[in-house]
Amino acid sequence: MHRRTVLSWMIAVAVAFAAGMVVERYFFPADRAPGIAGNRSVPGHDHAHADTSYVCPMHPQVVSDKPGTCPVCGMALVPVQPAGAESGADAEPVVRIAPEVVNNLGVKIAPVIRTTLTRRIETPGFVQQIEPAQHVRVVAPFEAKVAALHFKPGQWLEPGKPLVTLESEELRAAEQAHLVLLKQGAPMETKQIDSTPPAAAQAEDGITLEGSRAQLARLGLSGEDIRQLEQKRMASSKLMLHAPYAGTVTNLQVAAGDAVKSGAALFDLGGLARASVLANAFQRDAAWIQTGQPVEVSLPHVSSRTWPGVVNQAAVSLDPTSQNIGVRLSFTAPAHLLKSAMYVVATIHGDARRGVLAVPQEALIRTESEDRVIVALGDGRFKPVRVRAGIETGGQVEILGGLKEGDSIVVSAQFLIDSESSLQASFRRMTAH
Repeated sequence: MHRRTVLSWMIAVAVAFAAGMVVERYFFPADRAPGIAGNRSVPGHDHAHADTSYVCPMHPQVVSDKPGTCPVCGMALVPVQPAGAESGADAEPVVRIAPEVVNNLGVKIAPVIRTTLTRRIETPGFVQQIEPAQHVRVVAPFEAKVAALHFKPGQWLEPGKPLVTLESEELRAAEQAHLVLLKQGAPMETKQIDSTPPAAAQAEDGITLEGSRAQLARLGLSGEDIRQLEQKRMASSKLMLHAPYAGTVTNLQVAAGDAVKSGAALFDLGGLARASVLANAFQRDAAWIQTGQPVEVSLPHVSSRTWPGVVNQAAVSLDPTSQNIGVRLSFTAPAHLLKSAMYVVATIHGDARRGVLAVPQEALIRTESEDRVIVALGDGRFKPVRVRAGIETGGQVEILGGLKEGDSIVVSAQFLIDSESSLQASFRRMTAH
């Protein structure tokens, strides 16, 4: 009994649906469908629709040359842009979007700019070899007293940091003699250290101004120290020595207040080690990695800073399993931070490309066969354009072809617009004659 009731209901529904289709067909013809203009003649109407086709949004196989409804689902047919119209016969269709819809979709526009792109390649690697790097013994350049030490035991010192201040009357006498010589034969304005002094700039013992500068350099004065002396014209008995490179002080042999002889050892500056690293890079980056390029290396347990290095050899090996290439590089860091087989991450800075066209990376639509972007033509018109993409770095993509500087492209909601354009292109191909 239950099965008969269900069967009866199914038959009743089928009959009702068929009756509705008959009523719609005979009492509401296609040219009188709701929202569609009737068949009354309107000047220019026939001409306007002569080249326009209408399709069902749900059933693309339903195509008509005049407005109406879909015989399958009853939806109103929508017009399709004819082939060869505004977009061109072989171009992607132009999509028109009302301003309020553009706002609702969150469409954002960005210009195509000309900029400088630098390839940054991150490569993991492992420390293979560690060897001592720079190491020097600091000695007293003249007989003096240690006025002050500017470091603490074990402190890491960057290049240019003060090490020790020495005080000596011998230094003051040498500086005073230089100022006398400078006053006798040189003008009051500042002279370059490497300039040739006039012949008149000689003391009675035959020492020239250039020879006096060389004597000051042997006493430990840098070129900047000598320039400051000649500018201020004031002799001093104190000289501050600075670190020539980064490192830590070891083997300290003096203390503040000690008197030292000329040539006496003060301390050693070292603690650096050079590490050789074998890093792995993707095969696609092989053309961008060259010997001599700068590298920044970060250590896993010291995330607060990076250490400078250099590429020693590119593409030294190829892993047949992962298809990665081996890159040999080296960097210098404190010896106590380095261990053999340690994992590191290196960032290789490739050559800069200047004056290239670039777009935001999110604007690029990648497919299996091509790359494209959505160009904003203005007045709510958008069009997909095929492009040739180059390198990607820093959130930007190099554009090798397809766009010009100043073009406006879509960087948000571009996939929706691209889908609509693809749908229109499919309709256009179906209706092409």
